[in-house]
Amino acid sequence: MTYKILVLGDYGTGKTSLFQQFEKNIPGAERKLSIKLDLIEFTRKIEGEEIRIQLFDIPGRELTNEYRSKHYLGTHGAFIVFDICSPNSFRHAPFWIEELMNYNGFGKVPISLIGNKADLRATSQKTLNPIDAKEYVFRLNRSTQKQNVENHFNEISSKSGKGLGIIIDQLVTSIYKHRNAKT
Repeated sequence: MTYKILVLGDYGTGKTSLFQQFEKNIPGAERKLSIKLDLIEFTRKIEGEEIRIQLFDIPGRELTNEYRSKHYLGTHGAFIVFDICSPNSFRHAPFWIEELMNYNGFGKVPISLIGNKADLRATSQKTLNPIDAKEYVFRLNRSTQKQNVENHFNEISSKSGKGLGIIIDQLVTSIYKHRNAKT
């Protein structure tokens, strides 16, 4: 079984740094050749099943909406990344989610909302209150409950790479449950 997962979000939120940490810290992660996109593949064991993950870093600003939407096709889930020091990047999260749901070919799929740059929380004066993101994911879960879609929120620092295994397993488990409930 193979799951396609995208890393989405505004330019400057740390998506590429996060993606590079996945490559560096996930055992067995291997960079693959892909046209205009970064792709790494690795496997995870979820509920006794070996699942191959294809993780794509989708440029936030560099691709036109039309070209970017083509990359969404066949996507089983996504990390939607925002910068906790940039409230605008959080306000744009619904755009990325809506675009994903409109073009993936499956409708509603699990997402993991990632508040990146948590290492800056203590020093920045403009950080987003994590309660706002938790409330957003709570509302999102209420609206996707009938489709058996579970969404998550986590704060991380793409500098350290800590917790990446947890957020990958959390999202892959949600995708696994969602996909198996449909069959």
